[in-house]
Amino acid sequence: MDETTTRPTEEILAERLKQDSPIPADCTDDELACADFSRRDVLIGTVRNDAQFDHTLASLSYYAPVKAISPQDLPVRMIALYEEALSRRDGIKRYGEITDTRVVRRDEIAVPLSRTNQAEAYYLFTVRSWEYLEHPIALIGTSRGKPSFTTEFLLTHARRSYQLVCVHSPADFRLLQVICELCAKAEKQAVPQFRSIDENHILSVAEGMLSLIHARGEVRFRCFLRAMETEPAEVINRLSHLLGFR
Repeated sequence: MDETTTRPTEEILAERLKQDSPIPADCTDDELACADFSRRDVLIGTVRNDAQFDHTLASLSYYAPVKAISPQDLPVRMIALYEEALSRRDGIKRYGEITDTRVVRRDEIAVPLSRTNQAEAYYLFTVRSWEYLEHPIALIGTSRGKPSFTTEFLLTHARRSYQLVCVHSPADFRLLQVICELCAKAEKQAVPQFRSIDENHILSVAEGMLSLIHARGEVRFRCFLRAMETEPAEVINRLSHLLGFR
């Protein structure tokens, strides 16, 4: 019998959040070449409390202040819900395709006001339906706040929330996969791990440190492994620049 017929979907997703590897889902080189990392039209929308979350699901809508979304971020094509500090397990588990976008006053939205901003302009996005991600995304290295944007490719391949915002090219994506694979192997095997990145550089994970080493033996970058949980986007950005990917 299919487990979805006997157990709540939320429970299944919660188990996947605990058990899933941090390594982004693999893809072929052809699939990666077709991914458009410049088209960041998936809004990662936070929900601040259970009342807002319940309204978002029931009304098939999501709202955000106009001032929080730049004109260049429009049009938005999809919304992924960033669920944190609710009565459910934290994570990004749902997304919806937008069918309508309009501007309304905050007091036109049937969720209790948390500030005295009745007349403030808000985008009200209507979605076709809320769908579950096949692999929910754990909240690591990011925090609830101003809406951010990602791509559909990353939404379906990321396993940690920081991965949605730190990848800007196919080279970034492959670099991220290598780092996550090395960290996972080092954690399980407790022995140093090495991987060539190009003809001049090697990545290593050893003794709790992540290092980028030039073929001449020069250590070009080094940080504690815990930085991949506390400031992962900064680590990826720095390595990507050093390797000439950006």
